[in-house]
Amino acid sequence: MVVVVVVATRVGMVLDDCYCQSYFGLLLLVYLVISQQVDLVVHEVLVDVVTLAKEVSVEVIPSIIYLTIQEFHELAGKYRDAFTAYKTDYFSERGKFQEFTSNIIAVANNLHTCIESTEKYKQQIRLSMEGEQNSVAPMATPLSSGRRTAVSQQQLIENMDALNTKWSNAASVAVNYLREEVQTDIAPSLVELFSKKWLTGSAALETICMTVSDYYHDHKHLRPVARTALLMDLQFRIVSEYLKAIETKRLTFTTYEERATAGKRMKSDVSRLDNLYAEFASSDDMADQLPLLTSIVASAGDVISLKDKSLLSLEATSFARKFPNCPAELLAAVLATRDDVGRSDARSLADEVLQHVQFHPKDQIFDQLFALRQQESSEWLPNIGMANVFKSDFISRLKRDV
Repeated sequence: MVVVVVVATRVGMVLDDCYCQSYFGLLLLVYLVISQQVDLVVHEVLVDVVTLAKEVSVEVIPSIIYLTIQEFHELAGKYRDAFTAYKTDYFSERGKFQEFTSNIIAVANNLHTCIESTEKYKQQIRLSMEGEQNSVAPMATPLSSGRRTAVSQQQLIENMDALNTKWSNAASVAVNYLREEVQTDIAPSLVELFSKKWLTGSAALETICMTVSDYYHDHKHLRPVARTALLMDLQFRIVSEYLKAIETKRLTFTTYEERATAGKRMKSDVSRLDNLYAEFASSDDMADQLPLLTSIVASAGDVISLKDKSLLSLEATSFARKFPNCPAELLAAVLATRDDVGRSDARSLADEVLQHVQFHPKDQIFDQLFALRQQESSEWLPNIGMANVFKSDFISRLKRDV
């Protein structure tokens, strides 16, 4: 049991020394994260613990691994607390933290490395334990109370899976902080989209695209899975702003000329966004990773700018076929922006055409978009499935390499 004490002390020293109550202690812990020491600690401790355990007895290896992973559970939580405190201080006075973006990018990347290290080591444990012991014959594990309980191979695997979930959740939080930073900068321009100012020539969309592009000079250093999640989050936010503006009647029309101008402007905006995301997707590691959501803005523009009202039912049906999971109130709002359609008629037509397509295949990514449009500007959907995306991305690559 000397090995257990040595390993627990080593990990405990990292926690006690770094996670102090002072602000400088938190900064030091963040420094450890961004200087890649988190993933080094994971790798070195997991390797050293087995090496040391073998010098005592092969039989104690499961017990020591179990205790070591328990220590890492606590470490993962405290690292998350540390960079969360760093983020809070940054947003309270952004001018004092010039390296926030690059630091949080390093945090996200290093946490992804922790996922990889843990997953690889889990596979090693699975293989080695199958060769050295029968998984149904559990080993004794000492507890703090002095009692002894049993740890099986399955328990070890489940404990490491739980650890990876913590790493993944923390990585998701880090990416959300990067998104929040961009969102803060583009918020004033977002509220101008589909407004009177936008209709008369506002540069809001161009400002948004330039801001996102500027941040991408840093964001491109994120691992592909994190970069994809961040860029998709931003696309959700931008596209949903058009839908939110339509539903809240940020802009209504009194003439066909206004509607025609709006339809042309919507298509121009879509073209600009599509070109921007095509640039992001041009790198080899991003191929086919950035599905576009902008088509709904262009289609809404077609409904709004249609000149011949007698064809409106046909145009609305075309919209519904493209987006069969579109909420009726959203399609009704698109129709009601027209100067020649009343609110009651708009809702009746929306209900009618959506009824005809209720069994059509639905793209779930638009379900996420439609949910986001109902949130306040200060809110944000979490990275949907992000905690699992990090892990599944690594596992899929691991399988390809085998």
